[in-house]
Amino acid sequence: MKAPDTSPTPTDTRDAGVRAFYNDLPFNYWSDTEQAAGTVRSNPLLAYPDLDDLLEHDPIREVLEIGCGAGWATNALALHYSVNVTAVDFTAAALARARDVAQALDLGDAVSFTECDLFRFSTDKRFDLVQSIGVLHHTHDCRAAFAHAASFVRPGGYLFVGLYHLYGRRPFLRLFHDILRTEGEQAAFDRYAAMHHQSSDTTHVRSWFRDQVLHPQETQHSLEEVMGWLDAEGFTLLSTSINRYDDPTDRAALIAAEQALEAVSERRNRIENDYFPGFFTVLAQRDD
Repeated sequence: MKAPDTSPTPTDTRDAGVRAFYNDLPFNYWSDTEQAAGTVRSNPLLAYPDLDDLLEHDPIREVLEIGCGAGWATNALALHYSVNVTAVDFTAAALARARDVAQALDLGDAVSFTECDLFRFSTDKRFDLVQSIGVLHHTHDCRAAFAHAASFVRPGGYLFVGLYHLYGRRPFLRLFHDILRTEGEQAAFDRYAAMHHQSSDTTHVRSWFRDQVLHPQETQHSLEEVMGWLDAEGFTLLSTSINRYDDPTDRAALIAAEQALEAVSERRNRIENDYFPGFFTVLAQRDD
């Protein structure tokens, strides 16, 4: 049998550009390992209440993370929920930090990191949960990446995905592209840092700014679109941040709610100077 191709080398030139971009400075990258470990100890996954609830109350044991980056979510999964995590990313600089943080937290064999292009990743194993947060929209084909990630979910297992939102993202991008064009990158960074008070670590803030403002490859997607993807892959939507994790069965209401987010984003970003990047999550379950 031919061994699976697990090369970190991207299959598309756009993805190669993304890999080079993150090797320069990975997303969510702190100045030192201890700061990164401190963030993991505070459990950043609490920002996703539906995912936290699933991990606390369902028998989740084996997790795959597609696009783990510097390991903030992978290491939090292992530390706070006692699960085993297989983590995949094609960026050597990010994986080096992820491994250092795992060692600092004494996670041992609970986490396993693989340097691999997500489109090349292959395994016969199927997982209780597959998650990919803020990754698939940076590939050359988000729909294909979504299907590939979903293929590793066992029957009855779960898929958690975070993507840039078609409507909520537009005002954020317009604002910062206007500043970049008229005032330059430093002015755009200053505005971003004033809006997003995530830390006083300049390296960390810069890693977020580059990821959300200067990224070389990005697509935006609607919940309506993703619901179609879930249907095609045999999943049932359980919750979404679009309606603040309320009952997702009324699709017309969900679509109306997400379309209203463009006006919300315009007000928050331009008028209130309040961070609203345009991002949404979905939690879904594969049909048995």
